[in-house]
Amino acid sequence: MRRDGKENGLEAKIYEKPWRLKTNKIQYLIKGGELLKRFFGYEDEGNLCSQVWIASTVTSSVNGNEGLSQVELDGDCRYLKDMIEEQPVQILGENHVERFGSSAGVLIKMLNSCDRLLVQAHPDQEKAKRYFHSDYGKTESWYVLDLDENVESPCIYAGFKPGVDRESFRRLIEIQDTEKILDCLYRFEIQKGQVILIPAGLPHTLGAGSLMIEIQEPVDITLRAERIRPDGSELPEESLHSGIGLEALLDCFDFTIRSEEETRKRIFISPRILREDGKISEEVLIGPDTTTCFGMNRIRMNGMGETRTYEKENGAFTIVLVTDGCGRIVTDAGEEALLKGTEIWIPNGVKTYRYETENSLEIVECYPPQI
Repeated sequence: MRRDGKENGLEAKIYEKPWRLKTNKIQYLIKGGELLKRFFGYEDEGNLCSQVWIASTVTSSVNGNEGLSQVELDGDCRYLKDMIEEQPVQILGENHVERFGSSAGVLIKMLNSCDRLLVQAHPDQEKAKRYFHSDYGKTESWYVLDLDENVESPCIYAGFKPGVDRESFRRLIEIQDTEKILDCLYRFEIQKGQVILIPAGLPHTLGAGSLMIEIQEPVDITLRAERIRPDGSELPEESLHSGIGLEALLDCFDFTIRSEEETRKRIFISPRILREDGKISEEVLIGPDTTTCFGMNRIRMNGMGETRTYEKENGAFTIVLVTDGCGRIVTDAGEEALLKGTEIWIPNGVKTYRYETENSLEIVECYPPQI
């Protein structure tokens, strides 16, 4: 297969139609909750997964292909990462490849845990390069898709309270006083439909009882302040810092003190309406005024025989997650049926596509870094 994106005939057509992605379940440090299972409709397999990775070209472990997404194409499955490396321009876009190479530059996850996550932070680009030899830091954002009605006051924790500094936080980590570690952070209750930005370095954790769509820079680097899980079980010390040591871990935490209200304004993002006409609504959930690391829009269609056509600006690619309803995505070269939980990759080769529904359809579109 040629690497310049100039194949002929049917082979080239695959880059002009949408690709269905296989559901990619990941078991992480905290056990999964019921919301993720309910959303995707998979059977109970005993130990519920806590994450689903979407459009992933990133592995979740040192060895093997765990974490990598697969494309279901013409009755076969192939790793998305391999396909991109074979034809980066056709899949990612020329401008994107010039800037980021064969990296997609973005990773999407769905998160749902039965208990709160451990207090953590992620490195910015400079720290990621210094300690992990990575070209990416990890700024991330959450879209609250659903909340568990059995969990009272679902919440997140973020930002250090006054009085917390590097030395006092180090002592709490060393003695593993998890109650006091958590109390170092502000607590914010959350509601369905909210959008939350977690800049690199910000101390944070996610409480139980929420289903989140997370969009982030494409690395799996987490620095943790806790190694005792909420169920009392202990993780090895290396799970805190991945071998870089306590001082380097602390370097990756942002100890800037802001008031509770300043922190709230910094992390809670207000969506911006692009279109609202009763049958179709479009909102920017995460735009370039929030971050240039990634983007996210929500599209809602209600009405018999409703159709909406999109022309991709500046090439690149789009990642689609169907969050409710049913319909289809159509291009000149092919189409895919859409149901709740369907994941779609729209390659750069697709220039125009449309959504169609006979009932209703809700979609979240995710975009790569702005160039």
